[in-house]
Amino acid sequence: MPTVVLIRPLCEGDELEFAEPLGIERLAGYLKAHAVPDVHVFDRRLYRMEHRAGFFDDIRSKLGDTEPTVVGLSLMTSADVPDARRIMSRLGAWWPKALLVAGGVFVTCSPDEAQRLLPKRTVLLRGEGEARLLELATGRMHNADANLFVGPDEWAVPYRPHLEQYARLGCAVNMQASRGCSGTCAFCATPSLPKVLRRWQGRTLELVVDEMQQVAERLAACGLPPIFNFVDDSFGPFDRLEALADELGRRRMSVAFACEMRLAALIGQPQLAKRLEHLHNAGLTRVFFGVESLNANTLARWRKPYDVAALPQVLAAFRSSGIEVQAGYIMWHAEQTVEGALAEVIRLQELGIYNHKAALSRLIVFPGCALAQKSTDTAGFQSLGAREEAFYRQFAAQTAELTRAWTQAAVAEPYALAIAHLSGEEGRLTELRNVHDEINEQSYQLFLKMVKEMCS
Repeated sequence: MPTVVLIRPLCEGDELEFAEPLGIERLAGYLKAHAVPDVHVFDRRLYRMEHRAGFFDDIRSKLGDTEPTVVGLSLMTSADVPDARRIMSRLGAWWPKALLVAGGVFVTCSPDEAQRLLPKRTVLLRGEGEARLLELATGRMHNADANLFVGPDEWAVPYRPHLEQYARLGCAVNMQASRGCSGTCAFCATPSLPKVLRRWQGRTLELVVDEMQQVAERLAACGLPPIFNFVDDSFGPFDRLEALADELGRRRMSVAFACEMRLAALIGQPQLAKRLEHLHNAGLTRVFFGVESLNANTLARWRKPYDVAALPQVLAAFRSSGIEVQAGYIMWHAEQTVEGALAEVIRLQELGIYNHKAALSRLIVFPGCALAQKSTDTAGFQSLGAREEAFYRQFAAQTAELTRAWTQAAVAEPYALAIAHLSGEEGRLTELRNVHDEINEQSYQLFLKMVKEMCS
């Protein structure tokens, strides 16, 4: 009988937002659903959050004299590599016959770099790894380039052995209800994935709510609130969100949930405010969508078409409904000027969506995205003009304390918002919003002042 150990390594540097490791939980659930019952999930970041030592001792204790068939690690970014190497070095020495496997976003988007940085014996799993990992665990080897991606309705319920621990730390329960995205944004790596992964495909909503119900009942038994976060690149069409709300209503489930959507899926929707209010009553507390830019030329270069003139109506509908909006924005990029940034900052303030993060947001050239193929900036932040770089560095330096305080409040706010929706207790939410309002105003005024000084 195969034994599998799945691990999330530490992230080198600051971790902005701690969340449960849905990737390895999903893999573990799939293995268990397909006759591999001996699966162990370890999260180094959970140890750090709970100020616990003994990670390697616990692995030894759990496994005893059993040498695992597979030791798999999930890497989100290159910042996960140093700890992954430490883990592989130690466990590889303990268990020389175990197959070392690495997957995750970093491996999927930067396979050559991952192969260079990780031990030579490491097997890389690009994309979703359920079927491939199952074959490796059971000894049925397969061509590494084969399309072994199971459909969303064949995904298993994630194995969440530490669910209550994450919830007690203020984490929403991560959910995945679809794969892919219908967008073609040039700054995103998803459009460059194999067709089976980039094409948007939804999981049957009854299956999604089955999972939510199972988790909610488990949390309720411990006196913990049912708070969910859909991590999909795009939850899908607007009416799919309404169908989710209807299914939750049919089961009389009282939950709070957040999701990501494409702005294009919201623009032009009839009676948007009324329909959003219905969604809010069903538990939707927060929606993220990418505005990215208010400059039509920039949007065209980034292959992100939407009607900028319709944005105020969408924002007004959300405010009327009570659903919080998080609008993604990329202020600084190769074509940006200080004057252009000023015009965008002023317009964002007029729309009521200026925030300190937007003022500092800078375009990252992700490996595999279209911009990486056209630019010398193959990874990391996109280069700015000399004047813009000087302004950006000065603004970042002068607002370092504001940035830390803003980020802390931003990490805590979604959970506080969900608690307020479920319980009516808004004290913590009000406190966090006041912090954000004050910082955003200070940031805005400083931005104006610094541009004026630079241009005078």
